[in-house]
Amino acid sequence: MCNGHHFLHKLTTPKKSEPLKWSSFDLKASLPPIIFPTPSFLGKVGAETIPKIVLHHHRLLQKSAIAQMYPTDDAHFLEGVAKASHFLIQALGGEKTYTFSYGPPSLCRTHAPFAIDDESREVWLMMYKQTLHDLNFPKELIEEFWNWIEPFSMRMVNRRSLTTPMKRFLYKDMKEEFGIV
Repeated sequence: MCNGHHFLHKLTTPKKSEPLKWSSFDLKASLPPIIFPTPSFLGKVGAETIPKIVLHHHRLLQKSAIAQMYPTDDAHFLEGVAKASHFLIQALGGEKTYTFSYGPPSLCRTHAPFAIDDESREVWLMMYKQTLHDLNFPKELIEEFWNWIEPFSMRMVNRRSLTTPMKRFLYKDMKEEFGIV
């Protein structure tokens, strides 16, 4: 989000003699609300667990179709993992280390250098699904986490054509994939 608004850019098809035109579109109203986990969520998961989750997730992303977005040198990679961990802990109601260290969170500013389209978002989200599975995330907390991270992930997309709505990966449709019946 940039200054409280998330903008999509829509390419309008010009006539042959006209230049391409871009128009801004306020996406805020069309995105589903973000349902944050309950205040007790972070205590149940443990703030010390979040860096392990982020590290595993980012290692999977380094081997994915969006690997080019992640540093290959370990020092920069681990710096990014630490920053993302601080963000996640703060977003889940924990210490405000992210804000104290990096300033107020801004998805727009953080992700602006990268072209994040629907497919990139799907890879990112599916690597979170894999991470939760690989790390044996408590099954009783998956729904709460997923119902937050899935609509949250939609706000990272910064390249769209607006031809189709963003694909949803609702928990109710994915329970089986998490091994929950």
